[in-house]
Amino acid sequence: METNREQEIKRKAALFCAVGVCLLGFALFAPDPGQHPGLGFIQVARHTSWHRALDWEAAWCSLKIILLCLGLCLIIESLGTWLMKIGHVLMGVYIYLLHVVPVVGLIAGSYYLVKSLL
Repeated sequence: METNREQEIKRKAALFCAVGVCLLGFALFAPDPGQHPGLGFIQVARHTSWHRALDWEAAWCSLKIILLCLGLCLIIESLGTWLMKIGHVLMGVYIYLLHVVPVVGLIAGSYYLVKSLL
């Protein structure tokens, strides 16, 4: 029989997963800027220059990178929590180590955002 605390942890993990999927979906399916046909939003953000201040298209793509990485962080967090709660502690720790990838993406997205706005 599960205690109220365990049910609350599982409920929060499910909420994190749902929010993460929504952020991931928004980042992937939100419209890209129309000036760069054929380029993905990551390439648009990467190709901005320090010499062009207020590059709104690159700023929008940088925000999409940040939202994508936040969604991945939430999904990884919920999956790790679920694995820990069902008894797969070692697998949960390995899943938690995957946080490194979206954190690097968050740093890169933040850099591209600053680069596109300054």
